Amino acid sequence: MPKLTVVTVTYNDLRGLMRTRASLPAAGQGDWEQIIVDGGSTDGTIEYLNGLGGTVKWTSGRDNGPYDAMNKGACMATGRWVLFLNSGDMLATPEALRLLSQAADSVEADLIYGDHVFRGKTRKSKTLEELHVMLENGDVRGWLRGHPCHQAVIARTSLLISMPFDLSYHIAADFHWMEKVRQMGCRSYRIPATICVYQSGGMSARNHIRCTAEWWKVAKVAVGPQPGVRSYFLDALGRHARKNYRRKIWRTLLPWLGSRR
Repeated sequence: MPKLTVVTVTYNDLRGLMRTRASLPAAGQGDWEQIIVDGGSTDGTIEYLNGLGGTVKWTSGRDNGPYDAMNKGACMATGRWVLFLNSGDMLATPEALRLLSQAADSVEADLIYGDHVFRGKTRKSKTLEELHVMLENGDVRGWLRGHPCHQAVIARTSLLISMPFDLSYHIAADFHWMEKVRQMGCRSYRIPATICVYQSGGMSARNHIRCTAEWWKVAKVAVGPQPGVRSYFLDALGRHARKNYRRKIWRTLLPWLGSRR
């Protein structure tokens, strides 16, 4: 039985999937396995997966979004720990899996995580307890910037199976999951290492308003209707709405302006 399962979910992103696999250590180097959960791609992904032979376990079929696919991947895992490294995301260094595995052997924890790189900058993760204090004090920006991304977290497989991601969250289910883990009293441990390079341009980048609304929902689960938190998210939603409105106007006007030349 492997110690660690790397679950990669993908959909019509063959190039990103290949980039993710290229960042992993060579097969046989370390006690780990990879499971790929594909959402029914039509871009050559299935042919690529068939060509991998027995080096990786995979499945393909329609799902209810990435968190549903991640739940499926956790149920397929045979490792004691799971890392979700999704299509396009990469390990920061070949040593990242080894560092996580060493921590799993040396500390008593239910989830272990490190830092991540986003848009070329390293984001230092805070402990779940520090993040909770930030929210209680109304420091939402610090909470968001210090939150571990799921690509830098390994969690016990048994915990992921007993408490899967809540599919009512389409973008922030990982934030919600980690908050529920904290509330349950599960043990977490942060290692001082950069684990992954997180690809920008995902769902949160494409849908700012929905993402912000879901973060607010998670914050209310964590600290209730805290006034400072409420003000931050209302301001953020207003900014996103105004920006989207301006974009809509320009998309409407530009073709007309071009035709008037």
